[in-house]
Amino acid sequence: MSLLDEIKKVEKEEAKLAKRKRALEARLKEEEEKNQKLGKIVEDSGYATPKALVKALVDRFSLRAPRGSGISTTAGGNGRRKRTKVTAELRDEIKAEIKGGSSMNQVSKARGISYAVIAKISRGGYDKI
Repeated sequence: MSLLDEIKKVEKEEAKLAKRKRALEARLKEEEEKNQKLGKIVEDSGYATPKALVKALVDRFSLRAPRGSGISTTAGGNGRRKRTKVTAELRDEIKAEIKGGSSMNQVSKARGISYAVIAKISRGGYDKI
């Protein structure tokens, strides 16, 4: 390969790098603008921390907090559901709801019980209680 060919090759690579640098700089600028907007939202919200604002939004709009966010949407407060104590009364209520036309998913969400437990109840897994 001649020196001229190598120079052209280097110039092409420089052009690619310059283009990539411009794209990264544009992304950096967008990210900085986004962070400024979010900072202003938190500041204007009156909440002490961003986490407090997110928790209030999650609670208000019945959203799920992202896993690992440290924002609890459960009664226990530690991000995990409480273990469900299946009683004969609970079993009969759940079976009646499913028989009445509610889906197992609806019952699960309404009662805060895992879908797996609801499915097991509907299959008769707790009939011996």
